[in-house]
Amino acid sequence: METLLEELDLQVQVLPSTLLEIVGIGREDVRKRLVAGIARGPRRTRVRTEADLFAEEVVELIRRTHPEWLRRIPDRAEAERLRTFWLKKIWRQALEDSTALHEHHEGQAPVRDHIVAGQKQNSTEMREEKFKPGDLTELHGKDDPESDRAPLLGKLPGWNGSPRALWRLRLAHLTWHQLGVVGPRARITGEDRTMTDWIEPWVDLGKLRSSPESFVHMWLDEANVVDVPRNWLNWAVDFVQLTAKPGSGNPGDAQQASYLVDCDLFLTSDRRFVRVLERVREDAPFSFAETVLVDGNRRTGTPTAERIEQALSHLAQARELH
Repeated sequence: METLLEELDLQVQVLPSTLLEIVGIGREDVRKRLVAGIARGPRRTRVRTEADLFAEEVVELIRRTHPEWLRRIPDRAEAERLRTFWLKKIWRQALEDSTALHEHHEGQAPVRDHIVAGQKQNSTEMREEKFKPGDLTELHGKDDPESDRAPLLGKLPGWNGSPRALWRLRLAHLTWHQLGVVGPRARITGEDRTMTDWIEPWVDLGKLRSSPESFVHMWLDEANVVDVPRNWLNWAVDFVQLTAKPGSGNPGDAQQASYLVDCDLFLTSDRRFVRVLERVREDAPFSFAETVLVDGNRRTGTPTAERIEQALSHLAQARELH
């Protein structure tokens, strides 16, 4: 694998979400071997966590539309502390003894199961209604009291229920719920406040929470897809996944997708995920990594690196033909 990376002049983007998948493996020796394989060696770049990258987009959107919400003196030390943990400390911990990380991962199983269960319910409803999504940037939702889906969108401050792009409604609901509802109480309730942790060093959340209607208006009327490509891509993949039978890996796939705006190639042996990404690409108003399908059949005895090399060779040949 090292030889292949050198010969093809490739740089591997090492994702925190990949690490979190690895620590879910039951055997400590297997976890350590896999972590070492992606964490050590040349031609590897550790990437900031997707929560950090999501938050950065939201902060820049606020900077463009509502600079009065920004902190006069950002807490750069706190932001750096968080990044140091995700870029260095958690990797070191996984290499030394990943038992605690594995136990934490197992404790998150109910959360992952809840997400997948929700997807299954929504997917079933869409298939029963024979719903076919059109342009993802133009899909609209509205507040329909008679609809069973209305509670899924939640109540947004200042929104009168009129049709809005579905991606706008989703991101408005998600960010307001995290920053305006969960954030203030999470230290008491123990709820996850990840989004608050990443945005708080840059934004005066007291000012933001005092203007809930303006915050929602920012998403419904002022934001553009190109302002928040990672957030949009995460939403779009999550939504398109509903058009097929949901799998247990869906939440992780949506996480992975958010990194694709920073890569040239994305290699996977998951055909279903490739189909989802190519459907999203049809409507995405920005470019993201080209998908490369790798043969996932291990029974052939062909080493993984060789199968990756074959996939890249086929890609190069296809490009020459075009």
